[in-house]
Amino acid sequence: MPRLLLALAALVAVGAAHAETLPKSGAIKHAAYTVCRQSVAVDLGEVGSDTAAECTGIVRTTDGAKLFDNLALRCLEGSTARKSGYKFTGSCVETDSDGDKLYLSYEGPEDGPITLLGGTGKYKGIAGAGRWKVTDAPGNTATLFAFTLEYGLDWKVE
Repeated sequence: MPRLLLALAALVAVGAAHAETLPKSGAIKHAAYTVCRQSVAVDLGEVGSDTAAECTGIVRTTDGAKLFDNLALRCLEGSTARKSGYKFTGSCVETDSDGDKLYLSYEGPEDGPITLLGGTGKYKGIAGAGRWKVTDAPGNTATLFAFTLEYGLDWKVE
């Protein structure tokens, strides 16, 4: 039995040595592949409409970096349509394989600012900002739609 415990301890030590540690600052280049289902819509007649959707997906790095890669995504996205145009706002949680979370928000019609609000675990104290843009998937409807949200942001741990 002691040999088994020693062998397990050695495996844990090797795994810990290979785990990536979070640097104090850096940059993220991500593509979030997202599917959204509209949950509520308010028709405002001639004024326009407001809607809310829940979105889920997966986030991958676009530059091959292993850090911040392969995250689960869940967002609440609101949209406002008016005669003058429309815009989206979103609040998202990205979760890695360890269960650690990143919190983000974004806004704009087809591109705009994205803000890294904070996180848990290894991401505790993280903050940052950048830009996003969207590419809609074909075949979208008003109640079920897919898109790729590409963004880059600079971050630091405070």
